[in-house]
Amino acid sequence: MSMRLQILIVTLLAAILAVGWWSFDIWGGGGAVAKKAKRSGTTLVLVEKAVLTDDHISLTLVGTGKAIRSAQLYPAVAGEVRQITFRAEQRVKKGQALIRLDDKHQRLKVRLMEVATAEARRQLRRMQKLTPSGYAARTRLDTAQTQLDLAQLRLEQANAELHDRTIHAPFAGVVGMTDLNRGDRVTADTMAVTLDDRSAILVEFTVPEAHAGRISVGDTITVRPWSTPETAIEGKIAALGSRIDRTTRSLRVQARIENPNDRLRPGGSFQVLLAFKGGAYPIVREVAVLWSRDGAYLWRIAGGRAEKVHVRLVRRDKGRVLVDGPLRPGDLIVVEGVQGLRLGQKVKTAPFRAGAAKAGTS
Repeated sequence: MSMRLQILIVTLLAAILAVGWWSFDIWGGGGAVAKKAKRSGTTLVLVEKAVLTDDHISLTLVGTGKAIRSAQLYPAVAGEVRQITFRAEQRVKKGQALIRLDDKHQRLKVRLMEVATAEARRQLRRMQKLTPSGYAARTRLDTAQTQLDLAQLRLEQANAELHDRTIHAPFAGVVGMTDLNRGDRVTADTMAVTLDDRSAILVEFTVPEAHAGRISVGDTITVRPWSTPETAIEGKIAALGSRIDRTTRSLRVQARIENPNDRLRPGGSFQVLLAFKGGAYPIVREVAVLWSRDGAYLWRIAGGRAEKVHVRLVRRDKGRVLVDGPLRPGDLIVVEGVQGLRLGQKVKTAPFRAGAAKAGTS
């Protein structure tokens, strides 16, 4: 016999002995429960108790911020820019004058209308003192009153025209940059400046349809600005869309984030963190879930016999599954040894431990 053949035979014998020893260790010497099941001729299954747990879901989404109120300001009339009263990023009050157009003609018109109104009022008072009673007198008095009313209307119109020569802030906020300079000609179509109320920021994002029913107006959320991702800020859901978008299958959501320090800017991106707490469900190992034509099911051991329990999968979570079905906390669920189980079959049970000996029959 050649040396090579002898080496091959010795190697094969060593492998056979190793496999036999491993088999003995697992099935014969791997635990008292396995030995006992083998001697009794019953099926051994490894089980774990069903545990009730709350369904917690976390979503990380992306949103875009906008000012709680924004406006693009335009002149009411055409004209030449006479004065710009602000600088970019300045905080202004409601009604504050921002840009004035040349208004010398309007000021003159207002002055003339003021004089005309004063004269009409003087004439009316004179008529009231001097005119005797009678139809003709009342007619003259009515005419004087009409003249005063017309003069007052013309004065109001002149003041309105003068007011239109100035762009005012419609609400308190922060003005942006302007491309206008003194002397520029503008029309009613010229965008002069933007104004943002940044006291709060509205963060807009979309929630997948599967989770749309879990959120409500007033719910608390957490956002992280992309500019400062280490900063977590709480906010409240302010508004929900009225329908699911057909294309994205998602729901539009707005959350209000208070901005007292004016650190957040409209147009910025945000990481949106949502956390939902659902109902309480039994949680089992994923390997315990089997499938048939009727859907998912588990094997439960009750009174030493196997029962088939149909369940609905709620959510997977790191090798375990939340299930919905007729289970109770503490029910013994078969984790290993499900192969060949029959309804009503009598079995032996042992606690499942990761890495422990496998279940089997003798």
